[in-house]
Amino acid sequence: MIAHLVTDTLVSISRRPQTDCAERDRHLFHDLGLDSLALMETVTALEKLAHCTIPDEVTGQLATVGDLHDAVGRCASGAPSRIAQAEEYLRGHVSLHFERAARFRAASERLRVSGLDDADILVDLGAGFTELDYFLRAEYGWRGRYVPLDAWIDGTFDFSTWQPARPVGWYAALEVLEHLADPEVLIRRMKESALKGFVVTTPNSKTVDVLAQDPTHVTPLDEETLQSWGLTTSLHNFYGQYQDGICGL
Repeated sequence: MIAHLVTDTLVSISRRPQTDCAERDRHLFHDLGLDSLALMETVTALEKLAHCTIPDEVTGQLATVGDLHDAVGRCASGAPSRIAQAEEYLRGHVSLHFERAARFRAASERLRVSGLDDADILVDLGAGFTELDYFLRAEYGWRGRYVPLDAWIDGTFDFSTWQPARPVGWYAALEVLEHLADPEVLIRRMKESALKGFVVTTPNSKTVDVLAQDPTHVTPLDEETLQSWGLTTSLHNFYGQYQDGICGL
């Protein structure tokens, strides 16, 4: 089934003969004539057909038709376990959408004002329920490519060791930094890899007890710390108290 999906999709996008698109050793760029945009189109189409998400890191390493077969196969076979992980996550996180909405709206506004456009790719680290994608599309009309990274989506769970596969336009890391022992490392990696910029949100340690908020929080942060890392910050009401959250760009 996967072989047919890959072959048919490649034929449709590359306009090359089916015999070429079915050969595992055919190079996606040299033999089938794809460019980076066509590869993204191919991956997006296959994700929809296979009902799964191919990690951005994997997409960046695709070279042959066989690589694409393997990527879709791993993606599709991992779907049931990710659903189970999502259900487990939901059992432990019961806050309502409107209670989280402020941080997604703040991040969306900062991204759009700072130049996020429909041609951009946005990689969302710790994407959760992908609500940032919803806000950008439903409230701001964004039509770019959204790439979510999270344990239950693509298996990415340790952002202290995460490395970008290749530069992209934008990154987002909402409610991620406070979970890391050394969040500045992640800031540096996003700064080095982002072609346009990145946005973060985190609880304001001057207003709330960050460590008491969540047992997985390990590093309280404040505006001064984020500013010392080169971010422009603004204060928001994220958790029910005045200026209890920080958005940084």
